[in-house]
Amino acid sequence: MAEDQTTNTAGTPSTPTSSPPGQESVQGSKILEYQNRDISADTQQMLNKPVEHPEDLEPQDKEFLEMLMAKIDKGEIDLYRPSTLLNMPVYEKLTEAARGKADFDALNLLGAIREIRKLWAAGERNTYQIEYLTHRIRLTKERLEEIGGDIYII
Repeated sequence: MAEDQTTNTAGTPSTPTSSPPGQESVQGSKILEYQNRDISADTQQMLNKPVEHPEDLEPQDKEFLEMLMAKIDKGEIDLYRPSTLLNMPVYEKLTEAARGKADFDALNLLGAIREIRKLWAAGERNTYQIEYLTHRIRLTKERLEEIGGDIYII
């Protein structure tokens, strides 16, 4: 057996995967080489900016997004109270199990809505993130309402 090989639990020769202390592995050396470098403020700002989408949102998603932002602006949706998403007359007619599922789904929907609102407040309007989140929320809401009725106000 070669000097740099060991025997693994199956009894076959293997090469150690960890490097001695103080030495980086060949794979990690590039990462470590750049870890303490300063990034200019302009570069950091560019990296943090969501990528602009070259096309407009799909009409259904655009209409849904505008409705969502209007409900938030009017105070109909509170970004920290999932119950504000619920259509109470429909919700109150649900079984206890269905209410639990609706509550859980409202929590998840509201988390995604907060992400959109954060991007919107930062002046982002036509980005891939907003497109994806809006589309996901709209389809999730439609899927949930196919099962339980018009549970949500969005």
